[in-house]
Amino acid sequence: MIKRYYATKDNTISDAFEEDLSTRSTGSNAGQADILETFTIYGQVSSSVSGYSKEKSRILIQFDVDKIQEDIDNGIVPSNAQYYLKMYNASHSRTLPRNYTLEVLELSAEWQEGTGVDLEFGGDLTYDIVGSNWIRRSGSTSWSSQGGDITGDPFNVSFPIGNENLETNITSMVTNWRSNNYGAMIRFSSSLEDQNASYYTKRFYARTTDRYYDKPIVEARWDDSKRDDRGAFYASSSLAPAADNLNTLYLYNYVRGRLTNIPAIGTGEIYVDLYATLGASAQTLCIDTPATGGWVSTGIYSCSVV
Repeated sequence: MIKRYYATKDNTISDAFEEDLSTRSTGSNAGQADILETFTIYGQVSSSVSGYSKEKSRILIQFDVDKIQEDIDNGIVPSNAQYYLKMYNASHSRTLPRNYTLEVLELSAEWQEGTGVDLEFGGDLTYDIVGSNWIRRSGSTSWSSQGGDITGDPFNVSFPIGNENLETNITSMVTNWRSNNYGAMIRFSSSLEDQNASYYTKRFYARTTDRYYDKPIVEARWDDSKRDDRGAFYASSSLAPAADNLNTLYLYNYVRGRLTNIPAIGTGEIYVDLYATLGASAQTLCIDTPATGGWVSTGIYSCSVV
């Protein structure tokens, strides 16, 4: 079974140079953009003092953990579910890197999404009023470390070709979010950011995209299948516990692909005869023949026999 949770806020922050190649756009914000991007660029600018420049951008994203906890409390999602972050590749005309690794890291401080829509030419500046950027996490409040405050070990995601979607198990991070939900950062791995090489830009669709099925999500996944004994019926034994002597069957009544109650039965009892082979007489070795079964949930019935 799968339950999806959509992002509640996201943003791209950057320390890249503006068009003049002298001013860094550390105040830029793209909280309302329909694209998220991370890149690392080397050597656009050089100086005798600092050498060749390095420019980076990183993605911030957060999900509704209160809704996840509510679903767990209400029994909709089991407590042992696994959680996967999924982000969808956005094609673009810029240089796409190949054979690289992105890190998914837990953020350790609250941040504002902001209202900027573009990083081009410095983007929409927050002006220390609202929104996060490379230096500020919220209005005039700074990050402890420029580029975002993070904690814990990264989840590493490999991109051999470059245009793959991002998918990784972040169950332990979601568990942490239940105490302090600051969201996640996606960036090129620290080793790649530190290299004297360009990896250009990787883009994903943001939560504001009009491509509904490409919005970033966290998926809760768990196995809710009901297994029975249809392939392994056993005769009862006085040496075995009573529960081990039961042979259980499930009946799934599908109508046009949907589980539906059997009209003549509804949520009532169902009676089951057992046969050694098709066309043979009903077995009489079972206690209570025919066996009496019952309704489990919509379209699903079950019986247990000895």
